[in-house]
Amino acid sequence: MESLWQQRVDRAVARPIHGSIFAGFNTNVDAVVHCNPDNIAKLLADPDITLDQVKQLDVSQIHSVNNKNEFVAVLKDCLGKGKSFYIVLENVALLSWLEQVFADHKEFMGGQAGIIANQMAALGAQSSVYTSLLSHKQAQLFFPEVMFPVCDGELRLVPVHNAYREHDPIKINWIFEYAKDLVFDFNGEKVVTPRANRVILATRPQGVEMSFPTGMRDFLPQLGSQINVAFMAGYHYAPSEQSALVQYLAEVEESIRLLKMGNPELRLHYEYVPMKDEDAERQVLTTIGKHVQSFGINENEIRKVLREFGYAEQATQIEINERAYSLYQGALALMEQLSFDRIQVHNLGYYVLVLRKPYPIDCELVRESCLYGSAVNAIKAKYGGYVYQSQVPEAAGYGLSEIGFKQLKMFYTEAKALGLPIPDNFCEEGIWERADHYVLVVPAHVVPNPVSTVGMGDTISSSCYASENSIAYVQK
Repeated sequence: MESLWQQRVDRAVARPIHGSIFAGFNTNVDAVVHCNPDNIAKLLADPDITLDQVKQLDVSQIHSVNNKNEFVAVLKDCLGKGKSFYIVLENVALLSWLEQVFADHKEFMGGQAGIIANQMAALGAQSSVYTSLLSHKQAQLFFPEVMFPVCDGELRLVPVHNAYREHDPIKINWIFEYAKDLVFDFNGEKVVTPRANRVILATRPQGVEMSFPTGMRDFLPQLGSQINVAFMAGYHYAPSEQSALVQYLAEVEESIRLLKMGNPELRLHYEYVPMKDEDAERQVLTTIGKHVQSFGINENEIRKVLREFGYAEQATQIEINERAYSLYQGALALMEQLSFDRIQVHNLGYYVLVLRKPYPIDCELVRESCLYGSAVNAIKAKYGGYVYQSQVPEAAGYGLSEIGFKQLKMFYTEAKALGLPIPDNFCEEGIWERADHYVLVVPAHVVPNPVSTVGMGDTISSSCYASENSIAYVQK
């Protein structure tokens, strides 16, 4: 079985991405900190931090960070549970404090659109991006090959390095990465990290808009005609106030309609980031799902979304026993609730995909594209930064994870025990055709002690989906 999967990896890594790929809308500067006992000890030495007060805080009730104790409570909780977390920094006065405490931080491109645009350029695709804030510092973090749409009576795609706006503010997010099995001392309380992950502390400056400007609307059909795949991110910034939300979503729907007017075969992917307001998030997902084909989410995030739509049983099953079958049941419930044609749940060591029938690309090619995305992510985990196409074949020598192969076997055994007609060769193929959908379980690479975890979900989703649609582009 494993040799058959390895043959597929060998084929996948040899096939580069083709076509024109667009990313919008969220970009920022990432200030990255690699957590270690020394810099966390320096953090805890701050006289404004009281660990007794930190212990009394209910992290589940901290929806944004307003003071130092709240920040420490969130970071401590995530370190101990090994979980990925995203939270907004409301008190921007803490930014200068963070710079002092973590003076060894490094600055990189951040935001899903920025990361995806650079990664697609590195893999050899024709890459373009749009973001509402493009300061000189932000523009310089893009690859020079990335293009940016400029409208001055006509639409022109110009190098992003030449498109910056001098007075645009900078959006900065702090990323706290940590490795597996690190031991931290919180005033005598030992906290051990069970897995590598990261905590994102985000800022939201004025001027951030997750949409195209009004002056660009007339040119969106032309932009759509020049791209094959669009990765849409940043919808989690949608306003909560109902009238503003309705107006924003109407603008989003109109912009997607105009893009598709120029290219009816344009494929769009939405990479999930949690919203604080659950009512607004339900509205956003329901609306976006009508227009966007593909949706990417991880094993933790899907539980939140399932509960928001009333699927408590599926969410609880994932929480109690996180496995490929429970993730499949969760993804299937979301597909039935929403209108996505493709949902990809990425987890450590394997991916679970549900594809609505009829799906325009053969499942075997979707599976191979997932292996390509896994290879790209493995190289990123090993070396950090962005992955060039010339590097991708190296991942073929890593071998797929035992976690993934175990999940294939467990999925098959569970479906059989339930009396379901799962094919006997499921562990070899990873594909199961149902009445109205397909389900895929694809083993992935696992690189121990990754150099970086920032942008892994974005890298996985974009590489998989760009590869999948690259096949269709080449076949035309």
